[in-house]
Amino acid sequence: MKKVAVIGLGIMGGSIAKALKKSNKYYVVGYNKPEEINDKALKDGAVDEIWDGTAPLDTDITLLAVNPRVTFELLETLPYLLKKGSILTDICGIKGEVVSLGEEVCKRAGIRFVGGHPMAGRERSGYDYSTEDLFFNRSYILTETQNTDKEAINELSQMALDIGCAGVTITSPAHHDKMIAYTSQIPHILAGAYMNSPTSATHNGYSAGSYHDVSRVASVDENLWTQLFLANKENLLYEIDILIRNLQDYKDAVACMDGARLSGIIKTGRILKERDIIINGDEKPHKFG
Repeated sequence: MKKVAVIGLGIMGGSIAKALKKSNKYYVVGYNKPEEINDKALKDGAVDEIWDGTAPLDTDITLLAVNPRVTFELLETLPYLLKKGSILTDICGIKGEVVSLGEEVCKRAGIRFVGGHPMAGRERSGYDYSTEDLFFNRSYILTETQNTDKEAINELSQMALDIGCAGVTITSPAHHDKMIAYTSQIPHILAGAYMNSPTSATHNGYSAGSYHDVSRVASVDENLWTQLFLANKENLLYEIDILIRNLQDYKDAVACMDGARLSGIIKTGRILKERDIIINGDEKPHKFG
């Protein structure tokens, strides 16, 4: 039975711990600040024991499930407390700077680092919203560089499948950050910008599925997403510029009462979405924060 430490027992870390325990393949060590969550996770059976935050960890895999700022802080010190040859990974929503620092420090500490990012989540945060089936049928991304240990990739891929993921996507840190700007960060910006309309205060009785689909991910942790947006600045600015141009096309066509142009713009979006469904399937929204 492999021994895994989950550092950070919020919605993501708590869900990973619960899913690992559900698989009956892992002994789970947990750690969280504030510390009252530790007692709750222990009582729930989400973890087998609690780390004290200072003693050496003899786990096979250590997973950082904390925000980007804390991830960077822990990467500077935690590797030196880990068992030689063990694996350190993270679940941070940006990978470029995280992987660069992680590989550098872990090499000095004699352990193996692999960047990770499970493509799941919810609008809410905190341990109380964690669930053992959060990752069911979702994708788990692992990043690979010329320094990445292949066996570590294999071990983490198996762990991803054990917590319920449908598959593992292996890519470079740079490509991860480029794609996440489009698939995750832009939707959050769009939802926030949409909710900033003064009309949002008076929508009751006029809203249905479209309103909820577009606005859902506006309800997120502003501190976390500020860190993620700024850490992925260049990729995000590229996607924002494209979004602005596309919105301007709609605006111009409506302003000019150009029905043919407007119809063509709408048709292009429809065709692209239909093609996406054919290629990727018509899956329901997967609660990805």
